[in-house]
Amino acid sequence: MITKRLYLAAAVAAATLASTAVAFAQPGIATNAVNVRSGPGTNYAKLGALSAGEIVDVQQCQGSWCYVDRSAGKDGWVSKNYLQPYQPSGNSGGGNKKPDIPFSFGMTIGPGGPNISIGIGNAPPPPAPVTPRVCFFKGNNYSGAQFCVAPGTNDPQLMGGWDDSISSIQVQGGAQVTVCTNFWYAGSCTTTASSQPSLGAYNNAISSFQAF
Repeated sequence: MITKRLYLAAAVAAATLASTAVAFAQPGIATNAVNVRSGPGTNYAKLGALSAGEIVDVQQCQGSWCYVDRSAGKDGWVSKNYLQPYQPSGNSGGGNKKPDIPFSFGMTIGPGGPNISIGIGNAPPPPAPVTPRVCFFKGNNYSGAQFCVAPGTNDPQLMGGWDDSISSIQVQGGAQVTVCTNFWYAGSCTTTASSQPSLGAYNNAISSFQAF
């Protein structure tokens, strides 16, 4: 039975490898300044920023985001709209030959049957999901005193020194928040699904909120 499982696992692995589009590192250059994030989306934490003209190794891409390996600064995900292939000056070209692609193959047999793992190239593991939450800060750019809430938290009357004292809001993991300038969700209100380092007309003017 174990031998049959081994053959089955090997066959599945071979089929998977043959049908998977292989990603490999290739040099890229930032066309403009762009944020580096911990995952493929604006809801993930900011780790730093690429400067215009910075050269990186593009490890893999998911949709409109690519994971880059930097020679200086933290590695992470950036929007591929700000990347383009890098061609060093004096490059004589070499046809369409692709570099060798390192890969690893692992298989274990457990109570639930074969467990197969295939690693291709130098791509990092998928980022851990970010817990949905909304954080409020007394300073701009997510600085100063803060408190965080989970989706489903509502506060019709901000107290404890927070009424008319919020200057930036960080939104993570797909959460959203509606903020209002008066108690009980009255006055002027606005809803955001992305982090706001400054609040404009709502700066130091929020008196109630609903997170969802």
